[in-house]
Amino acid sequence: MADNNWAELAYTAVRQVAEMQSEFTPDDIWTTGLRKPSEARALGGVMRRAHREGLIEKTGRVQPTTQPESHGTDVTVWRSLIYVDPGA
Repeated sequence: MADNNWAELAYTAVRQVAEMQSEFTPDDIWTTGLRKPSEARALGGVMRRAHREGLIEKTGRVQPTTQPESHGTDVTVWRSLIYVDPGA
């Protein structure tokens, strides 16, 4: 289980990505520089929290991860509910 400090840092990273991108995957969260815990699936709980709190929703799509240690497994494509298009 991820510690609370890590979970808060991860939640902040999810919020930042959701504010900047209309759609994203967990790969985008990892590219923020968030330290990976020993169990990368710990991010799942953070994503569920962001969904519960109305920041994101599932698109119903998946795509292969770019994380080499995950061997191309499918990851969820998320839609931001807080993204504001800067060109709009």
